[in-house]
Amino acid sequence: MEAIPESLSNKTIHLHWIDKSPAGDGIFTLTAKIEIDGQVLLLRSSTRDQSLITDWEVDDSTYHTNARLLALERILTDPANEDILLSL
Repeated sequence: MEAIPESLSNKTIHLHWIDKSPAGDGIFTLTAKIEIDGQVLLLRSSTRDQSLITDWEVDDSTYHTNARLLALERILTDPANEDILLSL
């Protein structure tokens, strides 16, 4: 919630999902589907951070990873996405 602009703090926000996909040349596209007061947004950002991608698929219940939270923060704070969020 800290990455969401303060102007949206009184709105209903629902994160449907967050995903990653290869975009080539070591770049990955991070995508989040977010619903804000009934308006569905697909927000994207790119990353070369391989540690984020590696930690994404760790399948060990004793290992805590926040890769998806970091990805979500990067998506929400991407300048293009911030402009979209501020316009709501």
